[in-house]
Amino acid sequence: MIGYFIPTEQGTGDELIEAAARHFNAQGMRLAGAVQINTASKGSKRAKMVLSILGSGEEVGISQNLGPHATGCALDAEGLENAAQIVLKSLDQKRDLLILNKFGKQERDGQGFRDVLVKALDHDVPVLLGVNRTLETAFLDFAGDFASRVEPDLDHIARWVLGEKP
Repeated sequence: MIGYFIPTEQGTGDELIEAAARHFNAQGMRLAGAVQINTASKGSKRAKMVLSILGSGEEVGISQNLGPHATGCALDAEGLENAAQIVLKSLDQKRDLLILNKFGKQERDGQGFRDVLVKALDHDVPVLLGVNRTLETAFLDFAGDFASRVEPDLDHIARWVLGEKP
């Protein structure tokens, strides 16, 4: 099953996923996945994006500095694929929950964490992630009946993970 939420504002999805990871880690759950951490980048209008790999503490950069005036996508697709491979391997061990910051354009296009999502479903590991409203249709086309929309707050998410009705 995949629990997903639509962030209410830009940046709130990453914050909510990070809070959920801290919450479930404190509950002793065996987590897999990645949490995105954004930090201001000197000389750039864009934040530096790093994925913190749950369970290992590894950090993988997923942004590239395109310069102060760049307007194109700053995602480092190779970094994202490297992070996805680390998480994919972590699913060889027993996990209680897979947490990913989002289903994005890379996943829509069959890359990024898409294989990770499939492996989690194959191993009956529930998944929690954010989905941008503009990608919800593509996500639902991918996830089908496995998708369950959850309100974007920690209480509702915790209840969904525990199998309770919010």
